[in-house]
Amino acid sequence: LPVLEKEEYLPAVCKMCPALCMLEIRVVNGKPVGVAGKPGHPLSQGTICPKGNAILQELYHPDRLRHPIRQKGARGSDQWERISWDEAHQVLRSKLSDLLSRKKADRLAVIAAPIRDIRHELQRRFARVFPTPHFWEWNWPLAEGPVDAFKLMHGSSEGLFYDLANASHIVSFGWDWLQSFPSPLEAQRAYSRLRRGRMERRTRMVQIEPRLSITAAKADDWIRIKPGTEGILALGIANQLLARRLYDESFVSRWTSGFKDFKELVIAEYGPEKVSAATGVEPTKILELARDMASIRPSLAITRRGDLFNQVAVHSLNALLGSIGLQRGVLWSEAEKHKLALPRETPSPAKGGLESVHQLPEAITTGRTNVEVLWLERVNPVFLSPEPQRWRDAMAKIPFIVSFSSFLDESSAMADIVLPPHSSLEAWQYGFSRTLEGNGVVSFAPPIVEPFYETGDHGDFVLKLARSLNSHIASQFPWETFVDALRHAAGRAGVEPLMRQGGWREFKASYATPASAISHPTRKFQFAADKVKKTQPGIKTSTQSLNLHVFIPLALSFGDGAHLPYLHSLVGHHLKEEWETWLEIHPSTAGRLSIKDDQMVWVESSIGKIKAKAKYFVGIDPDTVAMPLGLGHTAMGRYARGIGTNPADLIERHFDASGLPIWHDTKVRVYAA
Repeated sequence: LPVLEKEEYLPAVCKMCPALCMLEIRVVNGKPVGVAGKPGHPLSQGTICPKGNAILQELYHPDRLRHPIRQKGARGSDQWERISWDEAHQVLRSKLSDLLSRKKADRLAVIAAPIRDIRHELQRRFARVFPTPHFWEWNWPLAEGPVDAFKLMHGSSEGLFYDLANASHIVSFGWDWLQSFPSPLEAQRAYSRLRRGRMERRTRMVQIEPRLSITAAKADDWIRIKPGTEGILALGIANQLLARRLYDESFVSRWTSGFKDFKELVIAEYGPEKVSAATGVEPTKILELARDMASIRPSLAITRRGDLFNQVAVHSLNALLGSIGLQRGVLWSEAEKHKLALPRETPSPAKGGLESVHQLPEAITTGRTNVEVLWLERVNPVFLSPEPQRWRDAMAKIPFIVSFSSFLDESSAMADIVLPPHSSLEAWQYGFSRTLEGNGVVSFAPPIVEPFYETGDHGDFVLKLARSLNSHIASQFPWETFVDALRHAAGRAGVEPLMRQGGWREFKASYATPASAISHPTRKFQFAADKVKKTQPGIKTSTQSLNLHVFIPLALSFGDGAHLPYLHSLVGHHLKEEWETWLEIHPSTAGRLSIKDDQMVWVESSIGKIKAKAKYFVGIDPDTVAMPLGLGHTAMGRYARGIGTNPADLIERHFDASGLPIWHDTKVRVYAA
């Protein structure tokens, strides 16, 4: 037996999702062997989510890339050769220098993961000073709040958040927030406080969605609805609030603009009978919802970042009920100003970027946008996108692609060079997060172990590349190493004092009047009736008979994690299903289609078909079937490749006014395989 020579518990910042919680790693004889949440940390508080628990599986994964590789055959041939970091640097430097010499800097496109750290700042900075307008974060709309509605109706989304931890009445429109909240730990903690944390009152929770999700199962009331019609129901509730004068007239008159047009539209177009026909929710239930939201103040209407119509419709309820700028409602926190940031760069003007990264494939294939170099940073659009073949087609037209990835995923398989970064336990880490209360949290951690392989630091690579291009770009990156940039961002306070304090610092939020939550020059909330009119959903016709509802299990939050065996065991526990993609179907629907429980079936849309295992589930609308996102990889290592199928292959390519793809607008038919 090995001798226990030395045991340590060292801090780490988790990068398994954008929440950036702090961990405590048990290290024995110099090797990480255990993981737990960091006690006392404002986010972790000694707890950990499933993805954080899997961080050691990622560190020791047998399919981690161990050195840079270059495609030596045709793209997709899976023929690779080993190269050095210096070779990779020279190749990319040559490609970018060529763009600069031809004054074609805008032909560089960068897509980065939405991790809020200094490496991300360096990547964004590089794109701005290069300069190219084509820099995007690969945000996952199914796990975000209504960012687009916040921008439109408040003037900015910066600092806005739902005060879930203190809410009295939460009505969730289509957001399974206990599974897909940006911070899983914070969502679980909020639920605990709502249910058990306050003796004086018990928060009422209502969940509106087609499927009995984890959140719906935990709610006081689950209201089954047709997929994609949550916004219509929200305006039906608004109709009753207005018709019966149940809304907050004082707040509306003082703090809002555009109310008259909004009221006229809602009264004329969203009566109970019409809304009921569209949503499947009874008129009496619509009135009941309106009365409850008006009587239990403040009521909080929440939704995810779906299509713009749904976002705007749902968030309008918060204004009608006076829940904006009010504790237990929608609040604004100035905590963002405390995040570490590098000094502002001096960018050259770069205009003409697309509104959304999801529009890029069509822009490339139609010739509207010319991309010669694509830089992917820990993102996999070929897997996590509706109709992913469009990304393959677009990437085939790009002359050069470089991907920073620890694994050879579907997008990296299309690259010319793949560069593996250090794991989060092998590198300096910094993260900025926000708690449920809006407090800002800055977290630091040094490397736990030396790098196992010939991996590299993405921040160091960006710095070296920037200094090798031209004097203007080099002048914007005066730091020798990533750690130098990190120390500069930390300022006079320095990194070491923070480490002595446990590795983090918390900045308390401050709240003021509703005006603080509104950035429009008028300091008034905008009801945006014009946007509601322009984005109203039409009636979709199809030869397929069933609505397809896709959802994200907690273990595969943000659509990734299928390469880690531990997470597979947690994906379908409610149906005792794992290591397979399943189709949730109501028993009555299955009987009509002669489909048996556990039978393999084809699920077919207008663009393709995939196999799945049928699972009887009474918690689904009979006109709807549901499938989990995150399985069905064709790459990503031995534990992900060939396991299950990917529902994204069924999702039709429809885009919303926000520029985002619509995930709930696909019809399918189901038949025996």
